[in-house]
Amino acid sequence: MVNLRLFAPLVLVFALSACHPAVTDTGARTIDSSLPYKVFRARLVAAIADNGLRIIDGACGKCSIKTIDVPTNNTEVISVYGPDLTLRMMRAGAAAGSDAPLRFYLTRREDGRARLIYQLPSHALAIFNAPDLKPIAEELDGVFAHIVKAAD
Repeated sequence: MVNLRLFAPLVLVFALSACHPAVTDTGARTIDSSLPYKVFRARLVAAIADNGLRIIDGACGKCSIKTIDVPTNNTEVISVYGPDLTLRMMRAGAAAGSDAPLRFYLTRREDGRARLIYQLPSHALAIFNAPDLKPIAEELDGVFAHIVKAAD
């Protein structure tokens, strides 16, 4: 009887895990470039403009803690948008406008080279569950791919 009490919960755990398969792709992409940070950043900024997007702002992790003098790597948030794309996103799913701009996260690795992290727009915008937004998000996946390829 003791064995049965131990066995039953294990069967339940395995059964439940089979009902909820593990997420295999979160949409996050990481690119460890062989280029120095400054070179990669300049190429990234140019590629963003060349692909019809604009940079709305930037945030810097190191800048925000500069006043407390704590050593950190350089991390920059590069927010990108296109006025026409933002309008299309909002028309496809009004709440999607809250995720415009989309973001790239650029970090200087310990060896001085760049690391770029971003989420595929199709994954970032999927939370809005707006069918008309899907083709726009997939289009943006392609734009982001072109940007990354040109930067690296």
